[in-house]
Amino acid sequence: MSKVSFKLGGVLEILSEEGGCRVTVRHESFAITAWGEDMAYTLGSRMQVEVKVSYVDAAGNEAQVDGPVQWSSSNPAVVEVAVDPGDSMVAMVRAVGPVGNVQVIAAADADLGEGTRNLVTPMDVTVVAGEAVTGTISPAGPAEPIP
Repeated sequence: MSKVSFKLGGVLEILSEEGGCRVTVRHESFAITAWGEDMAYTLGSRMQVEVKVSYVDAAGNEAQVDGPVQWSSSNPAVVEVAVDPGDSMVAMVRAVGPVGNVQVIAAADADLGEGTRNLVTPMDVTVVAGEAVTGTISPAGPAEPIP
């Protein structure tokens, strides 16, 4: 495991561990932790991938959220997100438009009581050109006499 810590009013820790990367930001009693193997993902144009959000508490234990997870895309013209009708923790990310960078966001209520504490989990997605399906041959310069 390798660890990098930055201090500027609070603490930003980046840990690289077997099985993924953990990023934690702490300031006084506030902390945000992101954990996963694929915090950023490259997706070919006209391709789709199933994703799943999971939650942990401050000690790394599996944790629950209150109610269904709400999914969205920062640019639906590039990437659409379709929630699994049987499990709101699962969604299909579809590259439907041009190449570009977007964020897929899963939002949930982390307060298991009567209040609401919005927990937002982002995933960066880069849509790249897909596999070639056709080619074009065109002149690369003017016609010239044969010497």
